[in-house]
Amino acid sequence: MTTDFSLYLVTDPELGGGPEHVPGIVDKAITGGVTVVQLRDKHATEEVFRARTVELLDVCGSHGVELFLNDRFDIAHELGCHLHIGQGDIAYVEARRALPDDLMVGLTIENMEQLQAVIEQCSREGVRLPDVVGVGPVRDTATKPDAPSALGVAGLAGIATVAQQHGMASVAIGGVDQSNAVGLARTDIDGLCVVSNIMAAADPAQAAAELITLFRPLPSRPR
Repeated sequence: MTTDFSLYLVTDPELGGGPEHVPGIVDKAITGGVTVVQLRDKHATEEVFRARTVELLDVCGSHGVELFLNDRFDIAHELGCHLHIGQGDIAYVEARRALPDDLMVGLTIENMEQLQAVIEQCSREGVRLPDVVGVGPVRDTATKPDAPSALGVAGLAGIATVAQQHGMASVAIGGVDQSNAVGLARTDIDGLCVVSNIMAAADPAQAAAELITLFRPLPSRPR
């Protein structure tokens, strides 16, 4: 069954007011329209991250929503979770070969050169392409102040088209909010990936509902 990447939430315990609030925020956000969740916590110890993974597996599982782990390859392998890796994490080919075929692997893509590089490497090594690529940043964001130069909607659009041509899903990340959701919906991107827009929202369900409505406003729009 194809995963619906229309609204992809990346968690942030600080924006959510503390790690103890994350499961509740995720639950509300899924109710509002989030279709995929990624657990991201760069500062948690392995033991703590494992415990938080188990909590979110329960929340996401109760809604039938897929859970990705950010960077924590060992825990993803141990608990049978999907994995998302950045350009500076474990090498994509290494991760893909080590994880079972039923687990998805996502990859951060910051420019067209990185996308072409992974396409060529996977072809050369005989490895499956990423199941989903997180393309961005769309614009500069305070969530990741060290992020590369913003692509803009036009720059992202070209990358999304190439990803689609190779059978990869893509989500826009970095500065995604209600102001650019409609413009992004006009590209070949498969979804919106957000952090602060939902994690810091007074009403996570409402924030999610607004984004998903803007991204796929018509029943006829296949997503």
